[in-house]
Amino acid sequence: MPTAEPVGPGDQTARGAGRRAHLPIDEALAPFADLLRQQLPTPEDIEQAAALRRELRERRRPGAKARTAAGAATAIAIAALATVLWADPVLHRETLATAVGERLALPLPDGSTVHLNSGAQVEVALHLRSRRLSLERGEAAFEVAHARWHGMAPWLQRPFTVQAGDVAVEDIGTVFNIRRDLALATGDGADISVQQGSVRVHGPAGSAPVVLHAGQALRTRAGAALPAPVAAETGTATAWQAGRLPLDATPLAEAVAEMQRHRRAPIVLADPHAAALRISGQFDLDRIDQLIDLLPRLAPVRVDRLPDGTVVIASHPTHQKP
Repeated sequence: MPTAEPVGPGDQTARGAGRRAHLPIDEALAPFADLLRQQLPTPEDIEQAAALRRELRERRRPGAKARTAAGAATAIAIAALATVLWADPVLHRETLATAVGERLALPLPDGSTVHLNSGAQVEVALHLRSRRLSLERGEAAFEVAHARWHGMAPWLQRPFTVQAGDVAVEDIGTVFNIRRDLALATGDGADISVQQGSVRVHGPAGSAPVVLHAGQALRTRAGAALPAPVAAETGTATAWQAGRLPLDATPLAEAVAEMQRHRRAPIVLADPHAAALRISGQFDLDRIDQLIDLLPRLAPVRVDRLPDGTVVIASHPTHQKP
């Protein structure tokens, strides 16, 4: 199980900038104060109920009188509780974010942990009856905490759902990873993989949900029906948590896209021949520039560095296809 400690450069700064303090319960319920005052019995209501109980006690049999008044007060309290539960108020809200080159593991108040890859942002809203997160950009892994009675009374659980574009990933007892790509030629999409347990993936309205189990993954595209799950190497999907970048005959275009996540200055592929070349190896995410310098030894390319930090990667003319 990955440790819930921040890793990567500047992690303490990102932790302070990316998270907001946990709201005290009275402050969290403040927006619902009027609703609670309307639904819960006031001291005057309680006194009236007590007076009614005394009057009924004088007129009827004592046991029946007391039960009638007590039952009325109980009904009021139950109705008030049901109203609050139905409203599902927010008890905790925060933004988790990392800068380029940072990776963080941050605990949530419910005991879950969110692992953030470089340049990621997750919005967190923990409600009374549910836990709702939204992956705004980048990649994150989620270790979901469940109460001890989860297996015996799952209906008492607070559902844990992560929204990524038009796709929602509902936890069924898992560790899972989501990578959201906003700049794909095919539009917004998400890569979802499961390391432990299972998740239920909900696509656009009208599409049937898909259940993913440990060792499975799928890739979604905005507005499209969900594809069938495929087998996936779980260690590859979460290698970034250990600071590793595994490449296995990966097209240079995909490798550069991953490298760009961890580098501020642009990396440019000068031609489609370079983009189609494939490279393999295990690399260090904290040493992306060393990997860039190594590229001419891995593939027939030339690397040029510009004064502003931009890197241009071009294929050698002798290796370009006609």
